[in-house]
Amino acid sequence: MVNNWKIWNKNYKVEQRTFDRLKQNLPEMESAKQLRKLIQKVYKKKMMILDVGCAAGHYYNSLKKIDKNINYTGIDATKKYISFAKKFFIKNKKTKFYCEDIYNISSKHFKKFDITFCCNLLLHLPSIEIPLKNLLKSTKKYCFVRTLVSSNTHLSQYLYDDKFKNKKPINFAYQNTYSFEYIKKTLNNLGNFKIKFIEDEFNKTNINKEYKKFKQKQKGATKVFQNNIQISGSKVFEWKWLKISI
Repeated sequence: MVNNWKIWNKNYKVEQRTFDRLKQNLPEMESAKQLRKLIQKVYKKKMMILDVGCAAGHYYNSLKKIDKNINYTGIDATKKYISFAKKFFIKNKKTKFYCEDIYNISSKHFKKFDITFCCNLLLHLPSIEIPLKNLLKSTKKYCFVRTLVSSNTHLSQYLYDDKFKNKKPINFAYQNTYSFEYIKKTLNNLGNFKIKFIEDEFNKTNINKEYKKFKQKQKGATKVFQNNIQISGSKVFEWKWLKISI
């Protein structure tokens, strides 16, 4: 698989905000607020939580509001993010971090966690079949996914510059939207799961405030237009949550 799409490995600063969020120099993400609500409904003491595509681990700040002793493990393919997280959480014995790719999650994680979640990652991948399979392999009870879902599949790329090689972009990120039917079909092929789509919740003012602050230095930052339509670059972002029960 060609790895040109792994923009974070070439330039980790494309998501500089993960460090600021972890250090709480930026407000809690809107998606983190909703994730906390979703997990809180099913969470019980001593449950094991896995965050796939954790970046520097900033979602931990939201989850510890549920339980200050929550058992949290983060996986990310970008070494810079994981190295930062390990140093930041060095004294926290309830957290663990591994540099792993969602396409090749270690078998040591399979069926180890009560809850697995994956936020804002699947849209940036060239395909979702193996990632979904590995997410479901890792959890015993629940899997929460936030990604772009619509009535039709729409595959696209966001280019960070106009550099090409053999007529193909060099520095880009996928911005893929998948249809409800495609996601349900993919999951049904993997097993007998209970699937629920949940509407995305967010505060328009908070998102636009951050957009104004970062639009010059954070390419692809999201803004919200009238009727609560989220836009990144020139693409409409139709966020949805999936709750998958094992």
